[in-house]
Amino acid sequence: MTDDTKKEGENEHSRVLVRLGDFQVELEGTHANVTSLMGKSLYSFIKELQKVVGEIPSVEEIKAEEARPTEYPPPLGKPASLSEALTKLMVESGWGSTPRTLGEVMTALETNAIYHKKATVATVLVQLVKKGKLRRLGTRGSFTYVAA
Repeated sequence: MTDDTKKEGENEHSRVLVRLGDFQVELEGTHANVTSLMGKSLYSFIKELQKVVGEIPSVEEIKAEEARPTEYPPPLGKPASLSEALTKLMVESGWGSTPRTLGEVMTALETNAIYHKKATVATVLVQLVKKGKLRRLGTRGSFTYVAA
């Protein structure tokens, strides 16, 4: 092979497309460069890409999650006290069967037009825990409350 033939082969332009699901990897360049990239490094890259693609949720899964109805707190009527309102909300309605943060409880009360200071609500929640109607989970600063 002459030097001219080698130079022609080195300057030859190559393009390779590898499609993986919705993703496409394109290699373009001189034949020598594309050939070197198609070795083990490309194979490793494609294997890693397959792992990452496998972890990405599908569009259908995302739409199904978004279509889930928003959970609204139950109506409480006109309770006589904050303790009664919290008992109806957390124990009697079943809304408290899922652990709820103080913020969620505050929002649920405000949705029912029951307005109290955060410290007052927290105090009454602790009283309900002491009476055995609620359980408090978590650690200081990140408590959740659930029906006992």
